[in-house]
Amino acid sequence: MEVYALIGSSGTGKSHHAQAVAFREGINIILDDGLLIQGSRIIAGRSAKREPTKLQAVRRAIFMDPAHAEAVKAKLAEIAPERLLVITTSNRMFERIAERLELPQP
Repeated sequence: MEVYALIGSSGTGKSHHAQAVAFREGINIILDDGLLIQGSRIIAGRSAKREPTKLQAVRRAIFMDPAHAEAVKAKLAEIAPERLLVITTSNRMFERIAERLELPQP
């Protein structure tokens, strides 16, 4: 699997531009805020945006909950995408996600 990373500060339009980037690069799976997305459909995960505190949202987004991480890893193994776009706010955040989901470097 080829992994692409879209990294930028919160509120800079990463999620908004992700579909265009994915289309241009031939990517059909996006990982954003704890969710695994195919097209316009959520196929695994739980949204960090639904967490009651910022700390819980960050923990959800970086897959600190083992059950959450395992569910997304299992879905990735099942669909075996050629390419995956990961949206994060920092390189360190990407590293944590990649480690917990056993993703290759972008």
